[in-house]
Amino acid sequence: MTAAAPLPVQDAATSPGASASGAFLSNGWAALRRHPAGRADLLRWGATPALVARHARWGRPVYMATPYTLRAVGPDGRWSRDRSEAAMAEAAREVARLLEVGVTAISPVVLSAAALHATMFPRLRIDPFAPVLWEDWCRPLLTVCAAVVVPEIRGWAQSTGIRHEVQSALAAQVPVFIYASEVSR
Repeated sequence: MTAAAPLPVQDAATSPGASASGAFLSNGWAALRRHPAGRADLLRWGATPALVARHARWGRPVYMATPYTLRAVGPDGRWSRDRSEAAMAEAAREVARLLEVGVTAISPVVLSAAALHATMFPRLRIDPFAPVLWEDWCRPLLTVCAAVVVPEIRGWAQSTGIRHEVQSALAAQVPVFIYASEVSR
């Protein structure tokens, strides 16, 4: 077996060099902070697994929105299996934190990274950075969940995918729990 040929990152808006606070403000998070849903108790900043459990214990699953694209890029600017595994493991730890408090969480990052890793020999057959593919793949998962949870994992604020998932949830009147408490993170 030969190693998979690395694929380049296709989303320039999520480049690893983007500044955290600048990306956060420029990609719409500040507007989400002021979203009318925040007043309707749909957008909860500073959430914890315990707070999520009070709203979603053993009911419908929650959607675990964690960063992937920025986390799975190697120093050469291409997809890295090692970094992908690290992003998957960090998302899995957050799923486990919710499991400990009685919440079923679905993590698209855990599921999709496992699929990527299982299909990478003799070559990577699925593009890990195809935004339309992953948006279409994640949409059904998002629609069956009772809430969206955004843990405070490095890169969450720069993730355009997470921002879109949060916007979709709020538009559908689905609660969003963001562990971070400040917009500047």
